[in-house]
Amino acid sequence: MLIAAVENLAPDRFVFWVPAKGTEVLAGADRYPVALPEFPLPLHRTANADTGPSDAAIGQGVYDYLRQFPECSGNTLYAELLRDAYPHFITDLASQAVMLDAKQVEPAYVARKLTYLKILRLLEPQNCGLLRQLCRGYFELALEFSELARCRQHLREAMRFGQELLTLEPEDAHALSLLAEIDLLFGDLPAAAGKWRRLAAQVSDPLVRERIAARIAACSCDECSESALVDDLEAVAEAMRLHALGDDAQAVFVLERLEEAGRLTTTLPSADFYWLLGVCRQRCGDVGGAVRALHQAMDLEPGHAAAQQALASL
Repeated sequence: MLIAAVENLAPDRFVFWVPAKGTEVLAGADRYPVALPEFPLPLHRTANADTGPSDAAIGQGVYDYLRQFPECSGNTLYAELLRDAYPHFITDLASQAVMLDAKQVEPAYVARKLTYLKILRLLEPQNCGLLRQLCRGYFELALEFSELARCRQHLREAMRFGQELLTLEPEDAHALSLLAEIDLLFGDLPAAAGKWRRLAAQVSDPLVRERIAARIAACSCDECSESALVDDLEAVAEAMRLHALGDDAQAVFVLERLEEAGRLTTTLPSADFYWLLGVCRQRCGDVGGAVRALHQAMDLEPGHAAAQQALASL
């Protein structure tokens, strides 16, 4: 039975198909029957859904759709179908997540790994290990220079998974630490201080306690800002966009304003920030300013390849 798309997030690639009552697929080497749910299943448009898709086409469609849209309606049902009828797809997801976790990869591959972890968590909603990985992964992704345009979205994802982890383990140190950092980035200083105090109560190491005390003190300062650190991160993303468009003068204006304010460069010192400032100044003809910024990048990260290359070109 072929029906109109139901919450179809990619109608150019997928159609939805509702199996008739009692429809089964044969799974595994033993060809054991697995009943299909009477629920719209995504199929590739090439799957001949109007004449009845093959068992393989059903699995491939569900797998590809869920990987693209892990938050879609019916996502848990789709994951359970893959587990029960197409377990090789779940094994593939887990092995790819492990492989990507074992090496340094570009942000696009980190995002892919996090998508796989989201799907695996649909099958184990109370798996605290997966929640920790998702919280940490989205937090780190938010601070990747190339991801700053989406940093707010990534931080909200990290916050969501961290809060779910605290629901299961209310004093989890990993969640408290990351959620406090996220609160700081969003400008919610009382919430950040509260989580660091809860964390301090669990810590005996004097050096760690000293660092936590410094964080709490920073949250207690009298100076209040109308903006948050996440706004500064998004301003850097805007400077990157301006640089890509060739408007380096405006990009320099944005970056120098952030440097003068000092909040971002003090709290989250970044070699990439100074590299961008340096190349923008270079394009504006400010060679001296470019050299200063690029050397600041090298001071923060001596092996910064892009800064080295930019200095060599001056």
